[in-house]
Amino acid sequence: MKPMRLQKGVITEKLAESKEFYTRWLGLTVKFEADWFVLLALADAPDFELALMLPGVEAVRKPYFQAAYAGRGVWLIVESEDVRALYESYRAAGAPIDLPLTEEEWGDVHFTMVDPNGIGVDLVQLRG
Repeated sequence: MKPMRLQKGVITEKLAESKEFYTRWLGLTVKFEADWFVLLALADAPDFELALMLPGVEAVRKPYFQAAYAGRGVWLIVESEDVRALYESYRAAGAPIDLPLTEEEWGDVHFTMVDPNGIGVDLVQLRG
């Protein structure tokens, strides 16, 4: 069996706001854009993609692709080589941080933000 890639997609009524959040705060770039769909990717890892799509698109036939889910049960993890420096630069720039830089008892050093859809974005220090 050939290796597979896991991609991520968010159905959202906040397409423009979501695009702005992920391009501004996580440095994703636009790979493709239509009025109902945006495909974003990391500039230095273009195989890491995040799709954003409006709900209720007639061409998308399955009901589970039709409704925005408001972030329930979903979160994204973004690893950083220097989460402390990232936190300081994001804080200074006014990022929507909802958990300040925290060192957890299990070893994670991280902070979190919430995207326009209510999806938690956990920015975590890479473990050596």
